[in-house]
Amino acid sequence: SYFLKDDHDTYVNDSWPGEKRKFTDGFEFGDGQRIFIQETGLPSPAYRTIRVGRDLQLWMMEGRDFRSPNTQEDGPKKTIWGTQQKTWLAKTLRESDARFKVIISPTPIIGPDRAKKSDNHANTMFETEGKEVRKLLSSFENLVVVCGDRHWQFHSVDPETGLHEFSVGPASDRHAGGWKQDDYRPEIHRYLRVAGGYLEIELAVGEIPQLILRHLDTAGKEHHRHTMKIHSSE
Repeated sequence: SYFLKDDHDTYVNDSWPGEKRKFTDGFEFGDGQRIFIQETGLPSPAYRTIRVGRDLQLWMMEGRDFRSPNTQEDGPKKTIWGTQQKTWLAKTLRESDARFKVIISPTPIIGPDRAKKSDNHANTMFETEGKEVRKLLSSFENLVVVCGDRHWQFHSVDPETGLHEFSVGPASDRHAGGWKQDDYRPEIHRYLRVAGGYLEIELAVGEIPQLILRHLDTAGKEHHRHTMKIHSSE
């Protein structure tokens, strides 16, 4: 098992370093960081990359430790990932010879997300870094993004860069929500389902290697599939 933390794993909804809310008494953001490391053995820094054989490499991103306050005005200095993590990401992506690359982000990079949200790269409050990140990731072939946080499943393609993103969605139907099922946007969405389930990724190694991403419901029934292929002539 590999762990990533987000706002509710660390402190309160949409929180950032240094926050202290009155209703949590003496418990602060930093306390949540410390406890999560105790519980999971999360390394420091928490971002890391994992190679799975010849064909697949995963990047697990840290979205809370280095971020700017959501309330800060957007611009080149406003960040979720921080300069050090972004430099590391670009370097390790360039160095990788894995045929398939999967970026696992606690929060969306493409979305779309609700208009009033201000906590991730799909929001206007982080628009500058969002564009920077999408441009970087889309420059690598056979790379996809997997995100958490949103309580609905989706497969989206960024109209500007062609980058693909897959939202895992909530683990239960009870916690599904935050988006309307009939708000399907064909210019971005390839799949949309406001319900519980999970995302399964299969690496099929053979004459033509494939990476298969499947959105499943809580009973394991498949609702959506996307297949990436690498031809053996490469």
